[in-house]
Amino acid sequence: MIGLMRAAIFEALTLLALFCVAIPLKYWADVPQAVSIMGPVHGLAFMVFLWFVIRSWAEGLINRFGALRLFFGAFIPFGGFVNERWLRRQSGDL
Repeated sequence: MIGLMRAAIFEALTLLALFCVAIPLKYWADVPQAVSIMGPVHGLAFMVFLWFVIRSWAEGLINRFGALRLFFGAFIPFGGFVNERWLRRQSGDL
């Protein structure tokens, strides 16, 4: 469960970096390389997060509702932080 929580935080941070740093740099400062770098980093973080979600679901650590909640929460800025807090409560670490 710790790996899933860390993956949720990392995915959330890369999404915020993409939205709040790379995209503004691309359109306001004419630096398209920022998205070219941050986009694949976020894509990898998202794939790792999905792998952890599927693995946790397969191991019975989370149910189908939890897996869907984590998946859809990953598409919302700051959703990864909400996901991490929910996971912490589920595991009893809060």
